[in-house]
Amino acid sequence: MFSLARKTAAVTGGGSGIGRAIVERYLNAGASVTVLDRCPGDLPEGASGIEVDVSDEAGVEAALKQVYAESGRLDILVNNAAIQPLGVGFDDLTPSLMERTFAVNVNGVAYGIKHAARLMERGGRIVNTASYSGVLGLPGASVYGTSKAAIVHLTKVAAMELAPRGITVNCVCPGTVLTPAVMEIPDNPEIPFMEERTPLGRLAKPEEIAAAFHFLASDDASYVTGAVLPVDGGIMAGWARYDTVAPANVAGGSWTD
Repeated sequence: MFSLARKTAAVTGGGSGIGRAIVERYLNAGASVTVLDRCPGDLPEGASGIEVDVSDEAGVEAALKQVYAESGRLDILVNNAAIQPLGVGFDDLTPSLMERTFAVNVNGVAYGIKHAARLMERGGRIVNTASYSGVLGLPGASVYGTSKAAIVHLTKVAAMELAPRGITVNCVCPGTVLTPAVMEIPDNPEIPFMEERTPLGRLAKPEEIAAAFHFLASDDASYVTGAVLPVDGGIMAGWARYDTVAPANVAGGSWTD
C-alpha cells in the first residue's frame, strides 16, 4: 500500500528529525531519495545528499535540476527545511531574526514549489511542513508561528495554480514532536505542558508524522490537494484539559432560570 516504487523524491531538511523519518519512510516504500540540506551528514542507507541553503533560490534551483538530471524525473518534493525560533515574543523581535526565519521557512518553500513544478509531470506531489502553531495563536510564536501560517497559505495558492497540471500541493501540521530540536532543550517546559494538554496525552514520534507525508506523496492521494492536515494528537481540535465550573443554576442535567 502507498508504494513509491520508481518515484524520485527530494526532501529539504532531511538530515534529522521529521525530515529524516520522511526520507527513511520513502526509501522503504521504494523511492529514490535525495536529501537537500545545509548539512546532509550521516544519511540513511540508500539516500543521497546535496548541500544547499533553501533561502538561496539559485541553490534550490540548481539542486532540484541536479536531482532531475541524475534520475530523469522529479516526482515528489517535500519542503521540510526550517529554523525554529519558538519562545520569541514581540518584545524580542529583531529585523535579523524576522528576515532569517522568513528566508528559510517561507522563501525556501516558495522557491521549492516554483522550481520543482517546472520539472514535474502530471502526478507530481509537493508536500510542505507547516505546524499547529501556524493555525493556533501561541504566545512566543510571533516569528515561527507566523512563518508557518504563511506556509499554509502558500500551500493553498500553489494547489490552485498547479491543479490544471495535475500536480498536487498539500501541507502537514505536526504538533510537538520528539525531535532533537525539542529533546535537546534542557528541562524543556514544552514537553510536560503539551503532554498534559494534547488529547492523546503524549508527543508524536517523527515516524508518525512521516506516515502522513507518505500518504500525500502516493498515487492514493491523487484527489487530495490544498489540504492542511493536522497530525497533532488532537491539539487543533481543542485542549484536553480545560478546567471549568458549571454555574449554580445547572444541576442534575437541567437548567434552572
